[in-house]
Amino acid sequence: MGNKVITIGRQFGSGGRDIGKLLSEKLNVPYYDKDLVSMAAEKSNMDTEVLRSADEKAANSFLYSLVNSNPIKGINTMYYDMPINDKLFIAQSEVIKSVAAKSSCIIVGRCADYILEDTDAMCVNVFIHAPLGFRIERVAKDLSITKPQAKDKIIKTDKKRRSYYNYYSNREWDKIENYDLCIDSSKISFEEAAELIKSYVVMRDEG
Repeated sequence: MGNKVITIGRQFGSGGRDIGKLLSEKLNVPYYDKDLVSMAAEKSNMDTEVLRSADEKAANSFLYSLVNSNPIKGINTMYYDMPINDKLFIAQSEVIKSVAAKSSCIIVGRCADYILEDTDAMCVNVFIHAPLGFRIERVAKDLSITKPQAKDKIIKTDKKRRSYYNYYSNREWDKIENYDLCIDSSKISFEEAAELIKSYVVMRDEG
């Protein structure tokens, strides 16, 4: 069996990123999130800022049918005609497989659960969610914006993440059957959520 990889899907404002970082410290394993974009840029020789603008956003292109069979192989001849979103997905997929093969780690978002399903990695797929009111409070405070602005940002960001995940994986982003563990981050502290995931990973390992 390969390395242990915890993938974290998250609703915007639910604290998925914070929980992932805490879990990284508890397990003493690397944490990957936005740095996957710069790693993909380096691998593909594309501009980092251009790729950041396309991060976790679906493209309107023909790649949909291709990624359902294989998100990486067999499309090199079409690569240069693809939208930047598709190029980023391909490059990021290669990076995700590479870091998962290198060591146990935590990966936030970016269809990592789907990308790694046919690899040797032992994946624990987690989804972090919370009621809208809880998330509005957090986002408004963290970004120093009004609650209506926070609500609007949450709705738009979740819509983008859902479209991205559904498009590239042909699955439903917030469907519980796609995950091993779903946690409502409003019910327990982020520290406790990270500890819960750690305990689950240990039990899976011992089972």
